[in-house]
Parts: sequence; structure tokens; C-alpha cells
Amino acid sequence: MTTPDPRYRPFRAAAYGLYILVVVAFCLGVIISVSRSVAAMNPSRSVSDEPVLTYRECLDAADALWSELESAREKLVRASPAQTVDAQWMSFRTGWLRRLRERESRCALESRNNADLKRVYGRLEDVLDRYTVHAVQYAGEVGGTVDALRGAFSTARKNPAAGTFP
Repeated sequence: MTTPDPRYRPFRAAAYGLYILVVVAFCLGVIISVSRSVAAMNPSRSVSDEPVLTYRECLDAADALWSELESAREKLVRASPAQTVDAQWMSFRTGWLRRLRERESRCALESRNNADLKRVYGRLEDVLDRYTVHAVQYAGEVGGTVDALRGAFSTARKNPAAGTFP
């Protein structure tokens, strides 16, 4: 191996410096983009100026949120194309999480008397997180196969031998 020509040392240093600058700028861009995306998808908890709801109203609100969440999850398997359910879910998730945060802020969950309610709201958020993982996995791993199956059914139904298909 030969030693590098000392005449080109400034150019090598400039090339290394430029390389490091480009890598740092790229990494900062990715970090900022991911941070903004995560912040947009996860509304923060806020303090409400509106009157605090009663225990029963908070429990009913949590139950309504649960019903809405469960209904959206059931729609995942019927969505078409199946490969896009993760994007559809993320849109639903952000709006649902905003509603959850708004109701949490009106329920005084930090009160000693509301420990059970706080647990319910925490579990709701845990279920949301697990359903989000499910939606992403379904879209990425199963979605293409489901879309191909639907296409095969559609083609088979067009065959004259199929007759009238309900």
C-alpha cells in the first residue's frame, strides 16, 4: 500500500468534511421528520376549561370510545384494497386519540376517586396501540394475499360457467 500524496491532503479533508456534513444533515432531517410525524399522531393530554364530567358520564364516554374502536377494527378485514388498511387506520387512530384525550381531560382522572376510571382509559389506549400494530401487520403481511384472493374471486365470477352468482 502506498502512502497518500501529501499534496492532496486539503482535498481529502474537504471531502471528508463534506461527507460528514451531508450525513449529519440527512440524519437531522430524518429525526425531525419522524419527531413531527409522531407528535402529529399522538395528541398530547390537555387540561379542559369545561366542567368536569361525572363518574358515570366518563364511564359512558369510555364505553362509547370502546365501541367506536371495536367497530373500526372490525372494518379492517373488509377494507379494500387490504394493503391500505394501515393508512386508513392511522387516520382513524389520530381522530380517535384526540377524542380520548378530550374526554380524559374532562374526567379528572388524577382524582383518588377516579382510579378505576383512569385504569379504563389506560386500557383503552393500550388496546388502541395493539390494534395499530395489528393494522400495520395485516396491511403488510396479509393484505396483498387478501387483495389477490379478491381479484381471483372477481375473475372467477366473470366466467360464464359460474352462472348467476349471488
